[in-house]
Amino acid sequence: MDYCKYHPLDGATYACRACNSRQCDKCVDDAHRAAHCFVCGAVLESLGSANTVEPFWRRLKEAFKYPVNANSMSLIVITAIISVLAALMPFLWILSLAMYLFAAGSLMKYSFTCLERTAMGEMKAPDVMDAYSGGIKLLLQLVLMTVVLTVLVGAAYYYLGAALGGLLGFIAVFSYPAILIRFAQTENMLEAMNPFAAIALMAAIGLPYGLLIVFMLIMMTSVGVLHEWIGAVFPAMSYLLQSIVSNYYTVVMFHLMGYMLFQYQEQLGYSARSDEDDEGSQRSEQERLSAKIEVMLKEGDYEQLVKLYYHAFKQYPNEPLFFDKFFDLLYACKKTALMEDYGLTYLEFLNRRKRFDKLTPTFKQILFVAPDYLPDSPIMRVQLATLLKQQGDSKLAVKLLNGIHKLYPEFSGLPDAYNLLADILTEIPNMQLQADKCRQMAVQLKRKADERQAALVLQQEQKRVTEAQAHHKPTGVKAVRKGGPPSGTTISGLTLELVPLEPVAEKPD
Repeated sequence: MDYCKYHPLDGATYACRACNSRQCDKCVDDAHRAAHCFVCGAVLESLGSANTVEPFWRRLKEAFKYPVNANSMSLIVITAIISVLAALMPFLWILSLAMYLFAAGSLMKYSFTCLERTAMGEMKAPDVMDAYSGGIKLLLQLVLMTVVLTVLVGAAYYYLGAALGGLLGFIAVFSYPAILIRFAQTENMLEAMNPFAAIALMAAIGLPYGLLIVFMLIMMTSVGVLHEWIGAVFPAMSYLLQSIVSNYYTVVMFHLMGYMLFQYQEQLGYSARSDEDDEGSQRSEQERLSAKIEVMLKEGDYEQLVKLYYHAFKQYPNEPLFFDKFFDLLYACKKTALMEDYGLTYLEFLNRRKRFDKLTPTFKQILFVAPDYLPDSPIMRVQLATLLKQQGDSKLAVKLLNGIHKLYPEFSGLPDAYNLLADILTEIPNMQLQADKCRQMAVQLKRKADERQAALVLQQEQKRVTEAQAHHKPTGVKAVRKGGPPSGTTISGLTLELVPLEPVAEKPD
């Protein structure tokens, strides 16, 4: 049995000859008509369900459920009724024989169809319309094969002795299912009765073939027991019910023979997939991308892996699966450079998903991998510092905010950031002076922001007036003073003396 390269406990369903590897359904690119390899892109060779199929002796429950549907049961009951009617008309023996041949032929044709379809992976009973063509011919061929086998065994018993005749009879009975299977495959009596072909089939399957014979004998015995019980309990309807039971068991046995072929398809030289495996097997693009990421991870192709993850972030910006897995991977592998590059992306994702409870723990995990990391976003720094202040981690909060005006001079939230920093420093012993300096800094930053805003408003007004004059349109402004702004406001040459921050004193041990 071949197993998947990436899931060693799962059977392989495809083979890549270019990579010399075996893969399961979850590890292949099924976006195209033919499955492709995620690694090399080559078209894969289907191995069918030979490595994943459940042994037939574990499917007895499903086998007995196989005929329990409207199609199969209608045929089973109708053919039983026709057989009963045929038995009740001995005086019209021609009509009776025709009715019996029609009923038995239809059932056998349907049973052989079940065997063929099951062998090709169809685990649902076929339509009964397949039973109404060629049934009588099939039945006569089966009768002829049975007669030929009986004559051969009888001749051996008569001419070669009881011992050899009995041995040949046992072999004929033991190989009869193989003959039926060969006949279903070839639809040729001579090929089906070829002893070498039957022996080859039994040898390919091996011991499980004998197990199938045991199951069939048990089922035939149970049919006899059921017949006796029905005759005792329902004498008036015994023949009809016995016929229904016999027909039901016939369909089950042929289904089991077909399933045995499906199970040993590799040994028998063909490939088939179960329709149960195909149900719901069409994956979404997101699932396919996730599967490719898993394959690339197990291949160790980290460069391709990173590209796939960043592609996933763009294509599925709200899908936690990709963001969480990539962060866990970087944390587990201690990839410092990648963590520094990805840290802000993940923090912003958590913020976007309103996972505020994970922001500070995630930030500390990032620092464990990249000790010098600080998010390159003033908004994220302020948010993290606010949460850290609430959690009592003042030292880390100060680290996030200290010197933020130098890194992000255009950040509109600088006054609030320094007020927050002042509040944090107030909670630290011997840092009151530094807190006061931060408040002074916040006042200066607020004044500078107001002046910038006033200058921007004045500039926009002057531009509007200039454009209006250029088009000779009334502006609605009586007078515009030329020169600088009103007294008390300095626009050009503004010098803002920022109070320098002294280094944060460490807490004494």
